[in-house]
Amino acid sequence: MTPYCVTMQPPRPTAEIAEDLDGGTTRRVSSHDPEKIQSSAGTTQRFSEQIPHEMLEELAPNGEGDYICEKVDNMTEEEAIAIVQESVRFHADDWNFPSEMRERMERLLEGPKAYGEFYDRDLRIDATLMRYSSPYPGVRAVQELKDDPTVPIETIRAYFLGVAWAVIGTFMSTFFNSRFPSIGLSGSVIQILLFPCAKLLERLLPDWGITVFGVRHSLNPGPWTFKEQMFATICYNIAIYTTNSYGMILVQRMPVYYGLKFVNFGYQLMLTLFVQLMGMGFAGYLRRFSVYPVKALWPTILPTIAMNRALTRPEPKENIYGWTISRYRFFYICCLSMAVYYWLPGYLFTALSTFNWMTWIAPNSVVLSLLTGSITGLGLFNPITTFDWNVATSSYAALSQPFFATCTMYFGGILGGLIILGIYYKNMNYTAFLPINSSSAFANDGTPYQVQNVVVDNQLDQTKYQNYSPPFYSAGYILTVGANFCFYPVYFLYIMVNQWKTIGQAYVDFYHGLRYGKGNYDDAMDVHSRLMAQYPEVPDWWFLIILVGAIVVSVIFLRIYPLDTPVWLVFLVIGINLVFAVPLSFLSATTGTNLGLGALVQVITGFLLPGNTNAFLFAQTLGSWALAGYGDNMVQDLKMGHYVRIPPRAVFRSQIGTIIITVFVAVGTQDFIMNNVKGLCTPNQPSRFTCANDGNPLYASSLMWGLLGSDRMFNSLYPLFKWCFLMGTCIALAFLFGQTYGPRYLPGVKERLRQRLSRRTFAMLDRTLFPFVASLLWLNPILVIQGVQHWAPSNMSYKTPGFILSYVFMYWMPKHRLAWWEKYNYVLSAALTAGVAISGLIIFFAVGYNPKKLEWWGNTVSGAGVDGRGTGILEIPKDRGYFGPEKGTFP
Repeated sequence: MTPYCVTMQPPRPTAEIAEDLDGGTTRRVSSHDPEKIQSSAGTTQRFSEQIPHEMLEELAPNGEGDYICEKVDNMTEEEAIAIVQESVRFHADDWNFPSEMRERMERLLEGPKAYGEFYDRDLRIDATLMRYSSPYPGVRAVQELKDDPTVPIETIRAYFLGVAWAVIGTFMSTFFNSRFPSIGLSGSVIQILLFPCAKLLERLLPDWGITVFGVRHSLNPGPWTFKEQMFATICYNIAIYTTNSYGMILVQRMPVYYGLKFVNFGYQLMLTLFVQLMGMGFAGYLRRFSVYPVKALWPTILPTIAMNRALTRPEPKENIYGWTISRYRFFYICCLSMAVYYWLPGYLFTALSTFNWMTWIAPNSVVLSLLTGSITGLGLFNPITTFDWNVATSSYAALSQPFFATCTMYFGGILGGLIILGIYYKNMNYTAFLPINSSSAFANDGTPYQVQNVVVDNQLDQTKYQNYSPPFYSAGYILTVGANFCFYPVYFLYIMVNQWKTIGQAYVDFYHGLRYGKGNYDDAMDVHSRLMAQYPEVPDWWFLIILVGAIVVSVIFLRIYPLDTPVWLVFLVIGINLVFAVPLSFLSATTGTNLGLGALVQVITGFLLPGNTNAFLFAQTLGSWALAGYGDNMVQDLKMGHYVRIPPRAVFRSQIGTIIITVFVAVGTQDFIMNNVKGLCTPNQPSRFTCANDGNPLYASSLMWGLLGSDRMFNSLYPLFKWCFLMGTCIALAFLFGQTYGPRYLPGVKERLRQRLSRRTFAMLDRTLFPFVASLLWLNPILVIQGVQHWAPSNMSYKTPGFILSYVFMYWMPKHRLAWWEKYNYVLSAALTAGVAISGLIIFFAVGYNPKKLEWWGNTVSGAGVDGRGTGILEIPKDRGYFGPEKGTFP
C-alpha cells in the first residue's frame, strides 16, 4: 500500500472559510494556520499515512485531500467513536446512506479486535466524512469544503444571462407543453449553452460599474466564476415552471373543452402570477423539511452542479478509453447531429418515433395491437419501440436518475400493464368498448365526450345528462386514477413513520423559528449548513408576506371573474398542503421524484362542490401544482444554492425577479398557441399538439370529479375507487411492519428452516425465495406504486427505451467505464436534448405552423391499423347505438 497524504505538496496559504477543528463553527483561517501546524506536529501517529491514493481520491475527489488528512490526524478515538455512534443512529432510516459504509461503521463500534486491521484509520475516516465532509459519494463528487465569500455572485452579467435564458426556456416549455411528448430545455442543457455566452461577455464587456452602499457592481468584474454560473442556472430553473396554470387555462378556453369566453389575457396573467407567487411563499415553509436536513439529498440536482463545476474549471487533456475530445466539442457535435437527425423521426419518417413495428405484421389484429401497440396499446413485449430520443427519455431521466429507481418504477409499470389487461378483459365499467389506454373521456357511443351537451351556465343539467351519456374511461385511465388514490396513503404513512425522526425535528425547528427566531443553521450537524451559517438567512416573514399577498390576489380573482368558486376553497387547499406537502417534498428530496397532490385535492373538491367544474379546476391548479409542486421546485433550487454556497437572499432575489418577468412571457406564449395553432388539442394535430398530457387528462378529471362529483363517482360509477385508499393503507402498513420486524426475526426463521429442511431444498430456497424476501426489506413501495400509476396516455413503449438507456448509462457504464461516464454522460444527455429542442422548434415553424403534410408509407404505417384507430374488443350494440345503462337511468 502506497501512502499518499505525506507526498502531497502543501497548498499556498489562502484566506478562505474553513471548518474549525473543535467547535464546528466557521472562521477565516489560512491553510497554514500556526495553531493547526502545531497541533499536527504534536500528533504521535499520522493515520492519514495509511490512506492509499485510490482511497483518498474517493474521499476527496475535488482536491481537498490535505484538508481530509488533517481532520483524520487531529481526531481522537473518543471523538470519532461518538460521531460514528450518533451517525449510525441518525442514518438508520436513511434510504440513500451507503450500505457498505453503514455495515463498516457498525463493525467499527464492535471494537478493534472484532474489526481487525486499520481500525484506527477507518474509524477516523468515517467520522471525518460524517463531521467534515459527506457520507454520500454523489455529494462528495460536487462539494467544496472551503468557501470564499468574496467570489462574485450577483453580478449584472449573471442576472442578464440568467433572466435571458429564463425567457427563452419559458417560451420553449410553454410552447411545447401541449405537444405529446413535450419538448423543453432542461437546466442541464441551458447550463452548457449559458457558459459560452458568459465567456463572450467576459471578453467583450468593459469594466464599468457603480458603487452602491460601499459595494462596486461592475459589468465585468473579471473571469466568469463557478458561483455566477450556478446563480444564472438557478435563475433559469425556477422559470421553466411557469406553465403550472396553463392546463386550467387551456381546458377553460379551448372550444374542444369548455370554451369559456371570459378567459382572456388579463385572466391568464392574474391567475399565472398569483399561482407562481403562492408557490414561492409556500417554499418558505417547506425549506425546513427539504433543504436543511442532511438526508434531503436531492440526487437529481447533483449532475447540474457537477456539470457546471466541470465547465468553469480548466479541463486537462486526457485519454479516456481512446477518447480525447473535450466536453464542449463533444456537446456541440452531438447537439448538431441530433438537430439534423431529428428531422427523420420528427417529420420525414415518423414511424421511427412511434415504432410499433410488431403491429405492422397484422395491422387489424386487435390482440396484437392491445399488447404491443404504441398509440392506444400497452406497448408490452416490444423490445425496440422508438428511435426518437425525446420519446425514449419522456418517462424517465434515463441518464441522471438512479438505476434502482428507474428499475423499480419500470417493473411497477409492467405490473400496471397486467392489471389493465385484467380490467379490460373483464369489461369492468364497460372498458372493453373503448381503447385500452387513453387519457380521454368517451360518451356511450365511443366518441369523445362533449361536455357542452350536458352543461348549462357551467352547471350540470340533469335532463340533458340523462339524454346524452355519463363519461366513460379507458382501463388505463381507471388504473391511473385508482393507483393515484392508492399512492397517497402509501407515501404519507410510509414516509411519516419511516422518517419521523427527521420530519418531527423539522416541525420543532419550524415552530422555534417562528416563535423564538431560531435560525435554520443552528445545531447543524453537516458541513454545508455550518459553512452557510456565515450568510444572512431569508426571514420567514419574507415568504409569509408573499404568501399573504398571493392569497389576497387569489380572493380578488375569484370575486371579479364568474367562476362560481367560494373563497374558502383557497384556505382549504392551503390547509391540505400544510399537512400533506411535507412528506411529499421529503420524498422528492430523497428519491428525485416530483409529484403533486392532484388526486387528493380533486376528490375533496368533488365531494364539497359537486357539479362545479371551475371550482375543481381552480382547486386542482392551486392545490396540486402551485403549492406542493411549484413550491417543491423552488425548494430544490434553494438546496442547489445550499450545496454551492450561494447566499439564501441572493437565491430569493433571483427567484422573485425571474418569476415576475417570465410570467408575462408564459402568458404571451399561451395566448399565441391557443390563437394560432390550428387543430390544437385534437387527436390528429399534425405537429402532435394533441394535449394528450395536459388538456385531455385535466378535462377528463374535471368531468369525473368536478362535473359529476365524488359521491357519484365513488358510489355509483366507479365504486372500486373508494377502496383504493384502504389498499394503499394496507400496502404501507405491510411494508412498514415487514421492514421493521423482518431484520429482527427473519434470520432466526432462516436458521430454523436450515435445520429442518433437507440440504437440497434449503439450497433451492436460498437461491430463490430468500433473496426475494431480502429485497422486499429494502424495496421502496412508493416507487412501485409510482410505476403502476404512470399510464394513460403513457405506455411501456415510452418506458422500455428509458429503462434500457438507464441500464447502460446508469448501471453498466459507471461499473465498467467510470472515467468516461464521469466526463461525458451528462454532456451527452444535455446535447441530445438540446438538439431535439432546436430541431423541434425549426420543424414547427418550417412545416408545422402552416401544416405541410408528407404523405407516404413511413408516415402513415404507425396509425394505419387498429393501434391507430383505438377501437375496443367489443362492438357497440347496433340496436341501441350505445353501450352501458339505458338512457334516463344514468347514475
